Amino acid sequence: MWPQVLVLAVLVSSIVSLEEAEEVAAFGACANCAMEELSVEERTEARLEFVKQQILKKLRLSKKPRVAAARLPSPVVQGQTLSPRADRPAEFDNYYGRTEQKIIFPVEGECLTSGRYPFTCLQFELPPDVEPEEVAVVELWFYKEPDPLDEYNQTFVISEAAHWDSQQQFKKTKPIAIKETATSAGWVRVELAWAVRVWLEESERLHTLHVACRTCQLRRSPLSFHEKHRPFLVLYTKYAGKRRHGRALECGATTRECCREPLYVSFKDLGWDDWIIRPAGYHAYFCKGSCAPISAVTQADSYHHNIIRKYSYSLKGPRKIEFTPCCAPTTFSSLQLLYMDSNKTVTSKTLPNMVVESCGCM
Repeated sequence: MWPQVLVLAVLVSSIVSLEEAEEVAAFGACANCAMEELSVEERTEARLEFVKQQILKKLRLSKKPRVAAARLPSPVVQGQTLSPRADRPAEFDNYYGRTEQKIIFPVEGECLTSGRYPFTCLQFELPPDVEPEEVAVVELWFYKEPDPLDEYNQTFVISEAAHWDSQQQFKKTKPIAIKETATSAGWVRVELAWAVRVWLEESERLHTLHVACRTCQLRRSPLSFHEKHRPFLVLYTKYAGKRRHGRALECGATTRECCREPLYVSFKDLGWDDWIIRPAGYHAYFCKGSCAPISAVTQADSYHHNIIRKYSYSLKGPRKIEFTPCCAPTTFSSLQLLYMDSNKTVTSKTLPNMVVESCGCM
């Protein structure tokens, strides 16, 4: 018996990774698994706890971040910085979350430069886990207050503030972008990707941006630093993945065979809405239902079933083992999280294998 069980374990492990096997077990339902001994409420609680642990693990966290309750800029809270895409991101072959976006909050710093135009300086540090070739788009967002003395438009010049010499004694400014805007108040976005790639290639993490308004009649800079209007930088990273397709039989009141059952995860109910910004929750789903003995299963298109069936038929001896298939996930899709990982950085990651897309007997 033991050699047969060992061979079967090797077959299953060759199909899915150890982490994926854990996900299959948590989101599936087997006739002989521990889940059957729990009540419906206990199963739901166990699945929600599993979701929590999976999110932390895929974000490489041991516990939820301890971040101060801060009022973030409205474009971040409203999801305006998220890349336009389908509701569910493409799946990819990895276990840990893939970074798709970093949001950095500069602080108002000393420029050590002067000029006849109103200006301000933004100091920030680039994240250490982003490589130059991964950078797709970089946007500087700032909120400008209205200039009642300007009748036409406003011209902003964004420059890199650096030092002339290695002793860091003399400052200089190098223009890297120009932005024309209306005179009314509102958010302004400026593209800075090429400059950021150069900084990352040169392994320069600390930077200062000099933002001047060439046409403003005010004596002070129109940039707002109100907590809901504070400036921020968004780094979008390149994403490469492949989609996995699968069809799901949804569970109904009279459904007895293997099907997909709804399971909504609310981050507010989990007590995680203090650090997860978006989404407010998501539909994880799980699998439940009965599976016929392997000799009677008619799912000819099930890759997992076919492998185990062939192994069953290959067994020699006076009797063959009758395997009982389990109802378990066959395909997953990903979850995109926008979360606060420190008081100065917001990150967007895509976590693989978080949503059950289809179920089958395996």
